[in-house]
Amino acid sequence: MNTEDTLKYWIACMKAADLTPKTIRERVIFIRQLARDADLYTVTRRELIIWTAAQNWSNSTRVHRRSGLHTFFAWMQDEELRLDNPAYRLPRVATRKREPNPFSVDEINALLNGGIYRKTRVMVALHYYLGLRVSEIAAVNGDDIDWDARTLSTVGKGRKAATLPVPAALWPLFLQMPRNGYWFPNRTANKLHAAGEGHIMGNSVSGLIGDAIKRAGLKHRPHDLRASLATEMHDAGVSSFVIQKGMRHSNMDTTTIYLRLRPEQLRHGFDQLPAVTIPERSGRQKAVQLAA
Repeated sequence: MNTEDTLKYWIACMKAADLTPKTIRERVIFIRQLARDADLYTVTRRELIIWTAAQNWSNSTRVHRRSGLHTFFAWMQDEELRLDNPAYRLPRVATRKREPNPFSVDEINALLNGGIYRKTRVMVALHYYLGLRVSEIAAVNGDDIDWDARTLSTVGKGRKAATLPVPAALWPLFLQMPRNGYWFPNRTANKLHAAGEGHIMGNSVSGLIGDAIKRAGLKHRPHDLRASLATEMHDAGVSSFVIQKGMRHSNMDTTTIYLRLRPEQLRHGFDQLPAVTIPERSGRQKAVQLAA
């Protein structure tokens, strides 16, 4: 079995496991990248370490790629396409947590008033007010909206369906958009649709918002708008449970990654500590005198 046949069979196995098209596509792109530089049937652990070390990946990407290599070669071993798993015990990646960097309300206003087109303004608003991910924004369809109940239905990570109530501040913008069909149709062909037959990709949404952010001179990435949603709701006193549900996270640990506590909030917390008496002197000299 050659490399192409192996990858076709691997794709079939992933489809049989009901993995999402996005997951399958990303995994195949990554392994094809490896196959251009190494033989999948003979590559060694040492060669994999050298190859991964040479890649210009972010910390989070390194974590995912390490896991992806182990998954792929474990599959090859299970299918008896290799006797070993060269990705077994690859060096563990030291994870570095990125501090949340939410937009301030003033920055969001500056972004929206920075001369961007209406569709990009809608993308920014969906990112901030509903916390939609870029792939979810790209796929918004007028048919997914209940125009009477004022809700939007979407499908998120892991094919999890959700129906979100549209905030009052966002609804006037909805009324300006089509009631049927994709809000962001694709003019050119992409990985999902032929030209004019579907919607744009999430990376197009990220690119449009990202370009607008740069033009506005802001030091953010588009995903920081989701951090703004979580942070502003927290500052407004919204319960952690509601914020978690609004972000559509399975657990609160993930939600806290997006929350940024402001210095004044920490100061307020410190100010709640019961006061203790701090003497101006140690009192040791007096104690010595009394002992004498």
